[in-house]
Amino acid sequence: MGQWTEEGLENLFDTYFATPGDYYVGLCSDSVIAKDAVFTDLTEVSGSGYAKIALTTLTTSTYSTDDIKVTANEVTFNATGTWTEAVLWFVVTPGVTSGTWVLVAWDALSAAVTLENGESQAVTATLTGTS
Repeated sequence: MGQWTEEGLENLFDTYFATPGDYYVGLCSDSVIAKDAVFTDLTEVSGSGYAKIALTTLTTSTYSTDDIKVTANEVTFNATGTWTEAVLWFVVTPGVTSGTWVLVAWDALSAAVTLENGESQAVTATLTGTS
């Protein structure tokens, strides 16, 4: 099996994430997501005012030796009512079939949160790949 070079992995990420508006950040109550998970495996947050938020920027850079990092713009979720508990953030992109989503990545929030009316949660999605 071949190995990725940093330049090759960075090029792959630059190409895959070329259109930031095609990627969305959401919140879910799952405590862990399996590597083979799909979007429908998630328990997405629900509540008044909750919706996935489109990313507007995705920047690829060398993170450290052998690692490439993609950093998205910060997004802020604003509750207009009580939401179910959020434990993780995730990134999705629309699937080939209309109305479906492809789960791209996820990570834990700094702490689990249940937002009430008027409260907010900021998320900056950062993805790291290893060459």
